[in-house]
Amino acid sequence: MDNLKIASVLEDSDTCDENGMGMLIFVDFNNDASISFMLDSKVSDSLFDAASRGKAGKPQTDGKHVYWQNGASLTIPEMLSIVMDIDR
Repeated sequence: MDNLKIASVLEDSDTCDENGMGMLIFVDFNNDASISFMLDSKVSDSLFDAASRGKAGKPQTDGKHVYWQNGASLTIPEMLSIVMDIDR
């Protein structure tokens, strides 16, 4: 996984529920693979709660992480564990 890099990240905040919770994240990798996942599993963390409510700016990437202006951050292994529903 050392050569795997995040090429781009987008959010779809239109997937929010009536309380403004939820954000669908789309991540494209440099190997043409992509994943999408909801941030629901992370909203117990106040940084991700703010991100899911649109209060932390748009997600960005440095190739190794998806991060928000408030300090919320996900690594590639963390994202894959969310997608694969590991440790939940």
